[in-house]
This record gives sequence, C-alpha cells and structure tokens, in this order.
Amino acid sequence: MTQIMNFLNLAPEIQEMILFLPRVEQGGDPVTERELREVVGVENWREQQRLW
Repeated sequence: MTQIMNFLNLAPEIQEMILFLPRVEQGGDPVTERELREVVGVENWREQQRLW
C-alpha cells in the first residue's frame, strides 16, 4: 500500500503520462512500480522528470 501511495509524490505531469499510457493487450506493462521507485524517491519534480 505504501508503494502505491508514494505515487502521489510524483510530479503531476508524470502522473498524467502514467494514467494515459495505452492499454496493454499482451506482454508486460511498459512501466512497473519497481522501475518508478527511484523516481518516487526524489522530492524535486524537475529531477523526477529528468529521471523519467
């Protein structure tokens, strides 16, 4: 639950991009929670965008 709630700390632009990713019909998700941990751990939104 904590990991999901941490997504609220993402820059709004990144949240929007994630929300509007195309639906995955087959195969893996293009972005995983594990991949976003580094970005979520950064408080500065500009730095998050650079990492994204």
